[in-house]
Amino acid sequence: MKRLLIPLTALIVAAIGWHLASPKSDKSDLSDSPDPTFQKPTNTITDPASVFQKAFWKNPTAEDQILHAERHEWQDKNGLSKWQWFLAVKPSSALVDHLITQNAFMLVKAAKPLPSNLPQWFQTSAEFIETYTNPNGTFHLLWDKEENLLHATDSGSGFRPGAPDPAKALTAAQPEGRLPTTPPPKP
Repeated sequence: MKRLLIPLTALIVAAIGWHLASPKSDKSDLSDSPDPTFQKPTNTITDPASVFQKAFWKNPTAEDQILHAERHEWQDKNGLSKWQWFLAVKPSSALVDHLITQNAFMLVKAAKPLPSNLPQWFQTSAEFIETYTNPNGTFHLLWDKEENLLHATDSGSGFRPGAPDPAKALTAAQPEGRLPTTPPPKP
């Protein structure tokens, strides 16, 4: 029985570890959340340069013409819990090179479904649009080569709380084993 207990325990620990380490599905449609606090964004940013910078992790150049920009944020008591942005840009050749040629966000050509809560200005149908997406299907990039028009969207979770502070180190020496570290008193 004891021989069976050790492998069985190891198998259970491995299964729990695999379950905890497996990637969780992040829904790109934030409006389906059952929590009523996430139905309406707590903050909407429409500053084009700010949304562009948060979306592409770089500042727009003078040649990048931002036509539309929206970033929705949902916050709870712990801070930012969800976000979603939408952009329409007449990109510079440097931006096209960064996003598509250099593939800064590891996008692949695909036609994954777009979120259902797109703004009215977000173009989604044209036969000459190239569609790119990231592996988990949240980042979508639609590029119209003929019009040189780029539409992009992404969504995700906010920041998670950090690890707790480490335990403070003990200043006194810890005894090793069960015997005391000092000799017994003399009578």
